[in-house]
Amino acid sequence: MYGYYDPPFSVEQEGISISVEKTGDGWVYKRTFGKDEVEKLILGDRKRIIINPVEPLNTPKEITPNLLIEFEKTLLLAGGEKKRIFLTFPVEIGVFILENGNKSPQVLDVLSLVRQKFTLYGEVSNGVVCKHWKSGLYSVSPSLNPLQEGVMELTLRNTSSDWASISKAVFSAYGMKLYYDGDVFMKARMDILNRNTAETGFEMQPINGEMKGYLVKDQKIRKEAFGVYGLRKLGFVPLKFYMGWGF
Repeated sequence: MYGYYDPPFSVEQEGISISVEKTGDGWVYKRTFGKDEVEKLILGDRKRIIINPVEPLNTPKEITPNLLIEFEKTLLLAGGEKKRIFLTFPVEIGVFILENGNKSPQVLDVLSLVRQKFTLYGEVSNGVVCKHWKSGLYSVSPSLNPLQEGVMELTLRNTSSDWASISKAVFSAYGMKLYYDGDVFMKARMDILNRNTAETGFEMQPINGEMKGYLVKDQKIRKEAFGVYGLRKLGFVPLKFYMGWGF
């Protein structure tokens, strides 16, 4: 389902139906998924529709820009060690409209096939609301349904001299860079600062490749996805997340 489409078109997958049809001087966008239906009128020609994975923080509405991934097993990392693991994360499906010659698309629709759950990171009085996801720990990239889940390659670095016991990680959507081609992928890092604090962030540039807008990894070329948070014209927003209430 992910890709670029020139209207008119119709595509169906996993119970999702998306179409754009001509009507008078404009186009009608229709999307159905179960009992959920969306219909919008698009005026003007020379439009392309882009369907790609987006940050998992837009549905059922934008409650928080933070994603908390809980590990199914607690991980112990020795002081001074640096290790790589793979996690899963929920995927949302974004539909964008792009006018020819314009590099900034407009968000048309966002939907999700996974169950929505939220949690609190930190203390009740001043904690942070997060979208919640539980993931297994993998030594190699798992095979997943790309309309529901993506793979996160997470580099853990314990900068302290103590053992670190890690059961969760929190990430900010403003720094997320998703790539796709048969799967959905992003690369992140988590730096353990001391027994109770850590900092997380994402790779901001293509890895092992010079092509802008692409990620070249393991002899596979993935295209960078347009993100809902990444398109916003905001002032300073934190691209990293400081975990001050433990991990």
